[in-house]
Amino acid sequence: MSKEINSKELIFIYNAKSGLVNELVDFAHKIISPQTYECNLCAITYGTFTMEKSWAKYIQELPIKSVFTYKDKLVSEELKKMKLPSIFFRDGEKLNELISANEINNINDLEDLIRVLDTRLKERGMDTKKK
Repeated sequence: MSKEINSKELIFIYNAKSGLVNELVDFAHKIISPQTYECNLCAITYGTFTMEKSWAKYIQELPIKSVFTYKDKLVSEELKKMKLPSIFFRDGEKLNELISANEINNINDLEDLIRVLDTRLKERGMDTKKK
């Protein structure tokens, strides 16, 4: 049973590049021109410098592993073709888009994102809190 649980994970892919220089550029972009910032997932889940506390708590309470990555870290050709940011659900070898870039880009705040994510996980028969 535990092997089955471990084979499932959420994969959050930011429409941003990794690294300190890119983080500084992203930080400046969010401040100077937030309406043209290309990663709404970053904008919603991160404050000025760190991950929003309520988001970190929510992720920590999920009964499923969560992986966060950036577009320049993708190795899968299939994922490289996807519009980002996106959230995927991996169940063993099967990878499904859970929340698309279009949906994420239409989400206005963290509460909305959590509500949508909860709904999608429940649709897959998953709990949204650790037991």
